[in-house]
Amino acid sequence: MKQSAFPLLLLFALIISVGTSNAVEIPQKYSAQISAVDFYPSGAKFTFAVEPQGTNGNFTAIIPGAFRADSIRLANPESVYGDIYVATYPRTKWIPPQIEPLWLQIKSQEQTVNDLNARKQSLEQTLNFLKNANPKKATPGELLNFIKEAQNVRLETENELSRIKATLSDEQEKLRLLNAELNSKTPGSANSFIVVTGQAGGTVYLEAFTESASWRPRYTLNLTTLNSSVEVKMYIRASQKTGLDYTGNMTLHTKNPDERITTPEITPLRVGIKPKEEVVAKMSGMSLSRTNKQFRSARMAMNEAAMYMADEDAMMEEDEAPAAPKAPAVRETLADRTLDIDGTLAGDGTERDFEVIMSDLYLDSKIEITLIPEQRNDAWIIASMDEKNQHLIPGEAELRVDNHSSGKIYLEEFGKGQRRIPFGYANQITAKKEALIEKTGVSWFSGVFTSGYKLEITNGMKEDQTIIVKDRLPVPTDEKIKLEVKRIEPKEKSRDKENRLTWEITVPAGATVPIIVDYTLSYPSGEELQYK
Repeated sequence: MKQSAFPLLLLFALIISVGTSNAVEIPQKYSAQISAVDFYPSGAKFTFAVEPQGTNGNFTAIIPGAFRADSIRLANPESVYGDIYVATYPRTKWIPPQIEPLWLQIKSQEQTVNDLNARKQSLEQTLNFLKNANPKKATPGELLNFIKEAQNVRLETENELSRIKATLSDEQEKLRLLNAELNSKTPGSANSFIVVTGQAGGTVYLEAFTESASWRPRYTLNLTTLNSSVEVKMYIRASQKTGLDYTGNMTLHTKNPDERITTPEITPLRVGIKPKEEVVAKMSGMSLSRTNKQFRSARMAMNEAAMYMADEDAMMEEDEAPAAPKAPAVRETLADRTLDIDGTLAGDGTERDFEVIMSDLYLDSKIEITLIPEQRNDAWIIASMDEKNQHLIPGEAELRVDNHSSGKIYLEEFGKGQRRIPFGYANQITAKKEALIEKTGVSWFSGVFTSGYKLEITNGMKEDQTIIVKDRLPVPTDEKIKLEVKRIEPKEKSRDKENRLTWEITVPAGATVPIIVDYTLSYPSGEELQYK
C-alpha cells in the first residue's frame, strides 16, 4: 500500500499498554501518517498507518470523533496479534489548529460584546438614578440648577446609550456570523475521540469511515459550431470536515460502499379473489393521492432535455440502461468506477476544485437546430453524439457555444448510445405558428371538424441552415373519431405512432419557408370533441 508520510493532525497522541488501567489522556492535537484516502459521493474512508511501540508490539491509535467507531477495520489483519480494541471517550470540544485563529477571534469578539453590554447596563443604571433622584432639601434656586444639570447629564447619557446600543447590535451580528462560520468548519463529534489499541508485528493499517466528506464532478462543455466538436473539461469539487488537513493522492469512487449485502431472492406472487365488501369499501374511498404522487415522481425524473426530445427514438433511449462512464483517467471495474487526483484538502469543510487531466478530450458531434413552435418561437441548439464518444461520469455541466456561456445542465450517465445535449437557443432562427380557418360542419350521420395550421420558419443567419421542425396532429382516443390528413406541405420526414411530425428542411439565409398542415376530424353527430 502506498504511504504518504506527513504529520496530519491525527492519531496516536500517546501509547498505552494493552490490558492496563491507565487513564486515557485527552489529546490536544492529532498527528500521524495518513496513507490513503478514498472519497465517495457522501463520505470518505481514511487509512491510517500506525507503528507499534516497544518490544511487545503494543500500538495505540487516537482518532477524532468525526470518524465512525463501528467502521474501523484492519486493512492488513495478518500483521496483528489477536483482537483490536476500539473505545470512544468524551472530551471538551476540540478546536482543530486550522480554525484556532477563528476561535481566538471569536473569543476577542465575545469580550468586545461583553464590554459593550457592561457599558450599556451602566448607562441604563445612570438613567434610572436620574429618573428617581429627588433632592429633598434645596432652595428653589438650587432645585432649578439641579434640574438643569440633571437634564444635561441625562441627555448626554441617552445619546451615549443610543450609540452603545447601535454598536452593540453590530458587534453581536459579527459574533453571530463568526460563530456560524466556526460551526460550519468544526468537525462532527468534536466532543469525543476514539482510541484503538492492540498488538502487531509491524505497521498496522487502520481504515475508518466518516460521513463528513463528499465529492462531485463538474464539467465545462464548449460547442464549436465551425467544426461541430465539443471540448470537455472536467473538474472535481471535493471537501472533507474531519479536522485533519490532507495532502496527497485521493481515490474518488462513483458509488458509496455497500455495507450490507444480501443474496437476491424473489418471493412468490400469489393472487386470489378479493372479498366483495373490500372491493366496495375501496371504491367508495378512492383517492387521487397515488396518481398525484406518481405524477410528481415522473416530473422530478424528467431531464431538461426531455422538453425537446419527444420523438420515439428519444423515448427508446430513455428506456435503455445507463451506460457505465469511461472517461480518460477513470478506472472501471464490475462494481465501481474510480478516479485518482492529487492535491490538498483542508479539514474544515472548505470546498476545492481540482482540474482533471483528460488529455484534451473532444467529442465528435452533429449540430441540430430544432424548432418546436408549440413550445417556443426560437430554436434549440442541440449537439447529437453517437456511441463512439468517451463516457462521462454524471455531473453538472456549464454549457458554452463558441466560448460564450449558454446555460447549465445536469448530465446523466453518458456513454453508449446516441445522446443529445442542448447548448442553448438560436435566437435568429424562429418559427411562427398560425391556425388555419377552423370550420365545423354536420352531415346526416356525423360532424366534421376541419382544422390545420401554418408554420413559417425564418432563418435570420447569413448562411443557409438545415433545421429540424417538430409539431403534431391530433391522436384520436376513440374509435368513433376518424382523422383524415388533407395536406402536409412539404411532406414530413417522419411521423410516429403518436402523430408527432418531424421535418428536416433547409432554409436559405434570410429566407422564410412555410409548412402547411391541413386535416379533418369526423365524429358521430351530436357529440363534441375534447382535447386532452
